[in-house]
Amino acid sequence: MSWLGRSFGSSQQGRAEYGLRPAFGPSLPSWRQIRLLPRILTAHEKRAALSLIILVVFGGLALSWRLYEKSTTVTPQIGGEYKEGVVGNPRTANPLLATSDADLDLAFLTHRGLFSIDDQGKITEDLAESWELSPDKKTYLIKLRSGLHWSDGQPLTAADVVFTFASARQEKLASPLAGSFRDITITALDDGLTTSFTLKEPYVPFLYALTVGLIPQHIWQGIPFEKWLQSEASLKTVGAGPFRFNSLTRDGQGNIYNYILESNPYSYEAAPYFKKFSLRFYPDMPSALEALRQGMIDGLGDLSSQDKTNLNPNRFIVYDITLPQYTAIFYNPNTNNALKEAAIRQGLSYAINRPDLIQQALLGQAQPATSPFTFGEFKTKTNTQTITYDPTKTIQLFELAGYSRTEGDSIFKKGDQLLEITLTVVDNEVQLRVANVIKQQWEAVGVVVKIQPVANYLLQSEVLTPRNYQALLASEVVGLDPDPYPFWHSSQVAAPGLNLAQFQNREADQLLVEARQMFDESARLEKYANWQNILRQESPATFLYSINYSYAQNYSVKGFSRSIMGQPAERFWSADGWYRRTTRSRASK
Repeated sequence: MSWLGRSFGSSQQGRAEYGLRPAFGPSLPSWRQIRLLPRILTAHEKRAALSLIILVVFGGLALSWRLYEKSTTVTPQIGGEYKEGVVGNPRTANPLLATSDADLDLAFLTHRGLFSIDDQGKITEDLAESWELSPDKKTYLIKLRSGLHWSDGQPLTAADVVFTFASARQEKLASPLAGSFRDITITALDDGLTTSFTLKEPYVPFLYALTVGLIPQHIWQGIPFEKWLQSEASLKTVGAGPFRFNSLTRDGQGNIYNYILESNPYSYEAAPYFKKFSLRFYPDMPSALEALRQGMIDGLGDLSSQDKTNLNPNRFIVYDITLPQYTAIFYNPNTNNALKEAAIRQGLSYAINRPDLIQQALLGQAQPATSPFTFGEFKTKTNTQTITYDPTKTIQLFELAGYSRTEGDSIFKKGDQLLEITLTVVDNEVQLRVANVIKQQWEAVGVVVKIQPVANYLLQSEVLTPRNYQALLASEVVGLDPDPYPFWHSSQVAAPGLNLAQFQNREADQLLVEARQMFDESARLEKYANWQNILRQESPATFLYSINYSYAQNYSVKGFSRSIMGQPAERFWSADGWYRRTTRSRASK
């Protein structure tokens, strides 16, 4: 209702309204008139006026914020602590001795190599400033950045480079990297920065081998090789990474459950945004997942498809990272006579229905694998023939090996000997699901199968090192330049070698040696194709599937950027760029 048509209820109200009337046409109200508004507006008009005022205020604030956003940028701030969950327990942070995921995680955070892998999976200089390759492809001259220091402040020189790789090949050290550096002449040049690596033969992926972290000579040279693993320096490590050791905490059984790192002030890189970086170790994935959900840790890797569905998408972001790995069943002919025969091993491979296995055990979240090469041209141009699901072929091969079934008996026998296999598997939910599907598929073709679970922390000492298994369900990460030599050459059958199938074939060995020497990619792929033909005929393993590496982080953490990596620990190569705290600064013009 307009105030002009309103009747006066009292003389006081009349005086108030009269005071609001414009004397000389339309004009802005005076402050005295505005103060009198609440006395004359109805309740409905008051609510409308208040809504208008709120709208104007918030609109102004929104406009101001938009202008502020356009004129400023978000800048990460140094501070806070990041907590990563890891399943397992570390033995060492020394990159030459690291074997488990827990070991490698510590090594990658505290050490740096001559080279590293960028976000696109390409090799790039790290501690190295530059490098040259001789015309015969055998000698590499690699120059360090000037002014490098270890995390204790001591200078890092070419002498440390020589010491690192000369130590790696020492038999008493038993490094898993020994085979990569055994026949190399390594010399430090007089400038103190340049190292010469001379190989007996060309080796295409050599620069990838130099991504391993360097170790300081002044710390390790006085310790006997056989005592490195037990030494204090093994965990209270000195390296050249973005973080350095701060402290560790053990439980009542002596297992490490918290390992705290701090920013390394001597790193050549910019200081990490997180002042502290903690790794918290858990005995199994369920307990680690619960810690993630409870907010006790910020990140956790190696998630299964089921794990991912159980995370709140409003709190966590899951990165699916390409990882050159495969899961397979590795056969040990030294512990089961039936597995000495190629026909039996082939028959077991033909009995596996990979799509069904992936659907049942992995909810369809994997890709079938039929060879050690899982991506790129290594996969498409070398795997010309494959072993696929064919249970009829399985039965024919078992019979060819001298096994038979009597009427009414579903189990294959040779004389009184049952065709029986024990399948060793890490004791976790996903691995057990996979193992049980394998068991069903093998039993369907007349094999007796026993599943032998083993705790993750006992896998290395009680299974892998002594080669104590008949058939082993395991995964191998082969690297971005997937040289099969460490996993399949006969020189690697004994620990710390990685030839889990105990595969020995002279012709196959020669092909592997020749292929790793060829810079001509097409010729190299041809060698690998011929090698895979032998591998298929011998069937030392049944390749099952490859799967991406799923890594979850709390949404509050920013800066993760990897889409491909050669091994799980490489997710930390950009950890110095992760952050939680931010501020806004005026954008530069």
